[in-house]
Amino acid sequence: QESCSPTQVAVLGCSQTPCDIKLGERTGINIIFTAPRDIASFKPKARAYVLGIGIDHALPDDVVNHACENLSAGECPIPNGTAVSYDFELLVSSSYPPTKNIDVDISLVDDSNNVIVCSRIRINAIR
Repeated sequence: QESCSPTQVAVLGCSQTPCDIKLGERTGINIIFTAPRDIASFKPKARAYVLGIGIDHALPDDVVNHACENLSAGECPIPNGTAVSYDFELLVSSSYPPTKNIDVDISLVDDSNNVIVCSRIRINAIR
């Protein structure tokens, strides 16, 4: 069983959870993690839990398809044991209703869709 926790996840502009995320706007997320194995490339995934129901949250193509380019420290391929810093933007559609205390699982997966690291953040979706 590989560990499923990054070194650090930060929602930019938020010092304590739940973090307020404005509907229809992009919010910066920073993940610092140590590669648990050699990683050729990766992509982020997000899954929101509303009233206990998990909903896959589609991330914009520019985020999903360019993860390696958005490493602020390190580069792909990422050797096993290397610490890297990754930045991406989470967009919650303005069509969603404002909701408090949403758990969002953010995971980074490799080319085979195997989870590299994951973490849960709690947000308030606000107007």
